[in-house]
Amino acid sequence: MIIIGKAHGQVELSSDLDTVFRYFADHKKILGFNPLCKAVVETEIPDVYRWDFEIADPRAHPIQLIFYVKQSLQEQVEPQSAKPTDDIISHHEFMRRIFWSEIPIEIEGEPPNDHTFVGLASGQMLLKKVSEQSTFVDVDMRVTVDFQVPILLRVFPEPIIKVMAEVAMSAGMQTVSNKMLENISKDFKFSFVRSDHAGMVKPN
Repeated sequence: MIIIGKAHGQVELSSDLDTVFRYFADHKKILGFNPLCKAVVETEIPDVYRWDFEIADPRAHPIQLIFYVKQSLQEQVEPQSAKPTDDIISHHEFMRRIFWSEIPIEIEGEPPNDHTFVGLASGQMLLKKVSEQSTFVDVDMRVTVDFQVPILLRVFPEPIIKVMAEVAMSAGMQTVSNKMLENISKDFKFSFVRSDHAGMVKPN
């Protein structure tokens, strides 16, 4: 059964755009703020990383999740013509993007156990200059995992299980994302953390 989880968060950091961009481009550093992420390993493929996550099932049994993700950075907007427009110059000066693209990789052989799954993860971070010493960051994440339905839950219709599982996964991802942004903001002097589910803006 394919389960999709989503999360969205926003934070305004008290630092210039270039500094924040370099900070968020540090792949391993950013995921180090995620308590569910146990390892980030560079693969033999350029800019492709393996993420190892560990979560718990409803009976508190550990589940290992493996993702392969490629990071790409958009540091500037290339002009379509030889003469750049004001809009392109504005984007170059005031916006940056970081993309995490899902890489579908099949692992050879059998998984080490029935609690290990290979999923897909993707996301993007949009960084906007607010002022000389303030940068707005917007983060979107999406995770897809093909789980086996536990025997105890097979008495329920699969569509119901799917909805419940996706709600629970998205809620968990959102909670972790909010905590990550709060912890990241501590590396800066002062910031505002926002999320779709928080319903408020709070100072760090």
